[in-house]
Amino acid sequence: MKPRVATEARGARASQRIGTPQAQRGCAPSAAQAIPSRVRRGNQEDHRRLQAAIVAAALQLFRQGGTDAVTMQALARALGRSAMSLYRYFDGKNAVLQALWRVVFDELLLVLRDCVDAQASAQRRHRALVEGFVDFWEQRPDYYRLVYLTSSPGGPSAQVQTQALMPVYGEILALFAHITRALADDLGSGHERLALADELRLALALGYLQARFANPRYPWGDFARLREACVEAIVGGVARCLAPDAPRAA
Repeated sequence: MKPRVATEARGARASQRIGTPQAQRGCAPSAAQAIPSRVRRGNQEDHRRLQAAIVAAALQLFRQGGTDAVTMQALARALGRSAMSLYRYFDGKNAVLQALWRVVFDELLLVLRDCVDAQASAQRRHRALVEGFVDFWEQRPDYYRLVYLTSSPGGPSAQVQTQALMPVYGEILALFAHITRALADDLGSGHERLALADELRLALALGYLQARFANPRYPWGDFARLREACVEAIVGGVARCLAPDAPRAA
C-alpha cells in the first residue's frame, strides 16, 4: 500500500503550524499574496504575514537561481520594500535560508506522521515511513535541491548544528527512532543496533533520491520500478540490520 502524502488538508495544517504560505508538491503561492497592504508597527499578525511573504519570495528566488539568488536586496525588490526594512524580520540571508529549511522540515514531519498514523502494525508503519519519505522528496524536487544539494544555512560548518537550529529536525529523527524501536520489538530483536538501522534507512533512501535528482547523465530506465525495488531493499535491509541472526530466505 503506497501512502499518498499531499492533500489540501495536510497542506493547510502545515501552513497553520509554521505560519507560511501553503506549499504543496513544492509549489507555494506567490509572495505577493502574503504581503499585508500596510504593516502596523508592533502588530504581531502583520509581522507574521510579512515574515511569511519573505519566506515565499525566498523560495521563488531559490527556484530561479539557487541560494546565490536569495539576497536581502533581491527579496526587497520582489516585495517592493527597502532592504533595510527586511532586517526587522530576519537578521540576514542565512536566517532566511534557515526559515526555508524549517518550512521543508515542518511539512515533512506532518506528512510522515500522517503516513505512519494510518497504519496499525509496526512493520506497516515502517514501510509507510520509508515510502512517505521517498514520496515527499520525489514530489517536491525543489525542496530536495534546497536541503540536499546546497550547503546548510550558515555554510558547511552549520551541518552539525541542524538539529539545534531547527528543533523540528530533531522531532523527525525522534519519529524515525520510535518507528525503528517498535519494529525491533515486533521482530523480537534487541535494541543494540537501533542507531545503525536508522542510519542505514536514511543512507539507502538518500542514495536512491540522489541517483534520481543528482545524476541525470546515467541512462536510467523505469524509475517507478527502481523506486519499488529500492523501497523493498530498504525495508528488508533495516529488518536484517535489526535481527542479523534471523533466518534468511534462500
